[in-house]
Amino acid sequence: MPKICIVIPCYKHTDRIEGVIKSLLPFEFPIIVVDDGNSKEEALELYKICEDLKDVFLLHHDRNKGKGASVLTGLLFAKENRFTHAIQIDADGQHNTEDIKKITRLINENPEAVISGSPIYDENAPKSRVIGRKITNFFVKIETLSDEIIDAMIGFRAYPVEKTCQCAKSCNLKFGMTFDIEILVRLKWAGTHIKFFETRVAYPKDGHSNFRLSDQFKISYIHTVLCTLMILRLPFVLMKKLFTPHD
Repeated sequence: MPKICIVIPCYKHTDRIEGVIKSLLPFEFPIIVVDDGNSKEEALELYKICEDLKDVFLLHHDRNKGKGASVLTGLLFAKENRFTHAIQIDADGQHNTEDIKKITRLINENPEAVISGSPIYDENAPKSRVIGRKITNFFVKIETLSDEIIDAMIGFRAYPVEKTCQCAKSCNLKFGMTFDIEILVRLKWAGTHIKFFETRVAYPKDGHSNFRLSDQFKISYIHTVLCTLMILRLPFVLMKKLFTPHD
C-alpha cells in the first residue's frame, strides 16, 4: 500500500500557498512545505499558515537554492519518514488540486512509475512559455529516444521516493528550474516509466512567476549536456536493444 505525501516548494508565493494548502487538506495526505530562502517576513507568514495545521511540515533553506533543491529537500524528508511516494505541486495555485485523485489512482496502478501531468493551458498562458515547452519536449525525445515523456517541465507530478532519491544522489543534478527536466530524463535512462494524465494549468492575470530569462539559458545548457550524454550512451543503448530478447 503506497504511503503518499505532498511536497510544495515555496519561494515568493506566500500570497497564494495558503489557498493551495487548504485545497489539499481534504485529501488527508501529509504536506511538506519547503521555504526556499524567503525573506524574514515571508518566512514568518509561512510559519503562521502552517503552524496550526495537522500533518503540515515546514522545512527551511537559509538561502534561496532553487526549485529543484527544494523538491529534493522534501523528497529526502519523505524518505526519512518512510513515504513511498511524494506528489510535487507548485505553490502559486496554477495546478488543479482536484487531480490529486487521478494521481492517487495512477500511483496505485503503477507504483514504480513517475506520474506526471500533461498540461492543458488556459487563455492566459504566455505564448513564449508554451513555445519554450514545445522546444524542450522536442529535445527530451532526442535525449531519451522515446515519446514516453509528453511534458518535461510541469511541476505537478508524483515521484517514487526511494528511486528518485537514488537517482538524484548518483547524478550531478542542477537544482534550479532545470531540475524538472533533468530528473525525468535521468529517471527514464534508469528504466523508470513515466505515466501521464491531462490536467488544466491556470495562469492568473495578477500572478507572478519565478522564471527568469537566465533560466532559459540554463535550460539550453542542460539540453546540451543531456544530448551529449545521450550520444555517449548511444552505443550501449543500441547494444542493449540488440541483445535483449523480444517476445
